[in-house]
Amino acid sequence: MAHIAIFRRRFVEKEGLLTDAEYASLVALCQVIPGPASSQVGMALGYRLGGLLGALLAWFAFTLPSAVLMGIGAYLWLSGEFVELGWVIVALKLVALGIVTQAVIGMWQSLCVEHSAKVIALIAAVLFYIEPTAWVQLGMIAAALVAGDIKARQAALESFEVKTQSLSLGLGCVAVVVIGVALSALLPGESGLWHIISGHFVSGALVFGGGHVVLPLLQAEFVPPLSEAGFLAGYGLAQAMPGPLFTLASYLGGLSWTEAPWLGALVATLAIFIPGALLLAGAALVGHSLLPWLKARILWVNAVVVGLLASVLVNPIFTESVTSEVTTGLGMLSLLIAVVLKRSPLELVGIMVIATFGVAQMGWL
Repeated sequence: MAHIAIFRRRFVEKEGLLTDAEYASLVALCQVIPGPASSQVGMALGYRLGGLLGALLAWFAFTLPSAVLMGIGAYLWLSGEFVELGWVIVALKLVALGIVTQAVIGMWQSLCVEHSAKVIALIAAVLFYIEPTAWVQLGMIAAALVAGDIKARQAALESFEVKTQSLSLGLGCVAVVVIGVALSALLPGESGLWHIISGHFVSGALVFGGGHVVLPLLQAEFVPPLSEAGFLAGYGLAQAMPGPLFTLASYLGGLSWTEAPWLGALVATLAIFIPGALLLAGAALVGHSLLPWLKARILWVNAVVVGLLASVLVNPIFTESVTSEVTTGLGMLSLLIAVVLKRSPLELVGIMVIATFGVAQMGWL
């Protein structure tokens, strides 16, 4: 949401390239389709101002700084630099505890308003805690979408009427995403290039409700073979980075392909962003008549993703980060800063790194 506010200040208020109504329409479209909303808004602005090349350049400029820094983070982990600085790993895990707790509380309040949504979120959390696999996630999201469609039809809500000349091209973009998710599910890979591509592609295609939701999806795909410590260290590191949280893929891609970490980071970054770009293109081609149709059908999908994130908050985030009396105290500090004081992720990273370093110097870790 910070990125979306920054875009508005630059392109609407400062430069006057769009009206508030035009910008709000772009944001609304990006928030009701799967994918990274801030990156999709950036690509939509790029397309609006510079066509297809503008969309590509907007994505590249918005993503590159964070992707490069996260790739460097993966290199440091593989080289053992993080391992030698064990207190840094502890600090980053505790950052994840505060950030994800804040996200779960905020999403519960905004997305689980109805009693039925609260129940579905709790059921999803329990099911994923028992069986944390990509198949379980995919099944729950699909079931929630079908149930939402049935509910919308029973309520006699308006059907989706296409008002565009580009229906076939728009549906073609969506079909590519559906086929990619199906291939990822039918042809699983334990490791290697295909696992990097398929794991990130399916994760990018199933994100509803904000960047944090990608965390349980990626965790189910890549832990194992990656360690939970390495995964959570990368997530904590991502909070200190500029740009979209989706560049966690750059870190995971580098860790997953140790033979060529930079190539793995590049492939993973492209794979996780492509579904959102295709879905944005499909939605834009079909038209804004998609909005009321889709909004009525994703209520329970949003509830499922809140449950998924809550499950990951318990395990592995809490179980991996709070392991002693000292880390319990540091964890309470992280929750105070993120949840009670509502400070920015960058401030949280800075404070937790300083606090954990101090504790480590006293020999308490």
